[in-house]
Amino acid sequence: MTPVTNRADIPLIPTPRLLRADGSAAVLAAIGRIGEGAAAAACDASGRLMRLIRRDLEACAGLRWRAGRGDVGECAIRLDVDAAMAAQSYRLDVGRRIDGSASVVIVGGDADVLRYGVQTFRQLVRYAGPAVPVVHIEDAPVLPVRGYYLDVTRGRVPTPASLKALVDVLELHKYNQLQLYVEHTFRFDGLSQAWRGTGALGADDILELDEYCAKAGIELVPSVSTFGHQYMALRTDRYAGLGEFPEQAGRPFSLIERMEHHTLNPLMDESLALAKRLIDQYAPLFRSRRFNICADETFDLGKGRSAAQAGTVGVGTLYAGYLTELCSYLEERGLQPMMWADIAVGHPEALERLRDKAVLLNWQYEPDVDESRTALVASTGAAQYVCPAVHCWNALLPRIDTAWDNISRMAAYGAAHRAEGILVTDWGDYGHVNDPVMSLPGLCYGAQCGWNGGGDCGQAAVDRAIDRLEYGVEGGFVDMLRQASACVTFGWDDAVRYLELDMHAYDHADHRPVLNGDVAAFCDVCVGSGPAERVADAADVC
Repeated sequence: MTPVTNRADIPLIPTPRLLRADGSAAVLAAIGRIGEGAAAAACDASGRLMRLIRRDLEACAGLRWRAGRGDVGECAIRLDVDAAMAAQSYRLDVGRRIDGSASVVIVGGDADVLRYGVQTFRQLVRYAGPAVPVVHIEDAPVLPVRGYYLDVTRGRVPTPASLKALVDVLELHKYNQLQLYVEHTFRFDGLSQAWRGTGALGADDILELDEYCAKAGIELVPSVSTFGHQYMALRTDRYAGLGEFPEQAGRPFSLIERMEHHTLNPLMDESLALAKRLIDQYAPLFRSRRFNICADETFDLGKGRSAAQAGTVGVGTLYAGYLTELCSYLEERGLQPMMWADIAVGHPEALERLRDKAVLLNWQYEPDVDESRTALVASTGAAQYVCPAVHCWNALLPRIDTAWDNISRMAAYGAAHRAEGILVTDWGDYGHVNDPVMSLPGLCYGAQCGWNGGGDCGQAAVDRAIDRLEYGVEGGFVDMLRQASACVTFGWDDAVRYLELDMHAYDHADHRPVLNGDVAAFCDVCVGSGPAERVADAADVC
């Protein structure tokens, strides 16, 4: 279906692929009944979908409705399931009865799709109150999986309450997967030196969130770094010797350096044993039978303790060997491996070995990204998700147009090359300082483009819908964020670099100013040759 509408402006995210409206409205009665047919009741055993509608009717329209089952013929709002409908499709009709009151029918092909129709109706109520637009909607997603990826490691660790609030937003906009990026911010046994004092999540938190996600039709997928990005683990007494450069373990903490290297040495049996312990502790807390082992940005692989072996067999072979064993470990436990694709696509020998071992999470964050890498992964026969970003890292304000360009392009490439899904990333580099509400435009862009397949999905209309549905204003707020972001001259990333270069420190023994050489190399500050060369090489990979 191609997006079609004859309405002036009905703010919905994502935009339905077929919407017809005559410009009129029907008024919901002050008191009424929501009913579920037998098939819908069987799918919605707890009645949660009816409760969601009741809650929004009261909060947004001041109406008090009740729920019921059985004889639903007289119900003004009816939910039902029709298994004969096309896969993942739903239908929503808002009509007007003879007396002018509204009649609403929502039908889905199964429980999950019925939920999508309910979310569309909830958005209509949030926008219009009791006078809902008369519409006919037929809708289905282009990309089957629409996931959100939240960094809970490199800055604030969300509370369970704030994670549930995020799930509510994701459900409203028809996401069906959530992953939390974890390095050390889960209370892993044996890693307390790394997570102590961080507000780390515990097993009860994950179990509670998994239950909450399941009720919202969202798959909570475990995601843990098991190869690169081991900055905090490799600073502990127990695991400091497992890195490529164990002599770096005692360096002062740095937001910049933690992004550069810190990869496990794959030649040590203890490295694989650590990764397996993390999996064994984390995986049982989730319903999902997927597991994201990450394995991205292994910048210093083959440059430290494994350099000699890498020189013999190649970095790609070294990388693939470690991950092949880890993928087999997951498969033996009935888990489908997932991993970031950045290193594999840079090493043909690794891509060949890993293409049928894991779902490849193909991340690219450039606003002018082309489809070559998506096409490359597709050509191998590998399953892949396309992974754009909300573009809020290292900043207090979101980079609005950068996010749209990146997300819309990646969604279009995913649709063209039959990707299994889209995973919209929300990273927290340099401390995750931006307010979470600044990620909402990117989150909504991901919902819009993932559902409709990217391309020309109408950014201006989506911006107006974000203003209304998420920020509660008539219009203009997203545009103000766009303009404010463009005015930044000294951003958070500049502040971090300025501080960590530490140019004003003084070495009293040598009677000279001190410059952090590793940070300088990463920031492209010229400090001459020397120890910083290794990190300069890593920065080039970025």
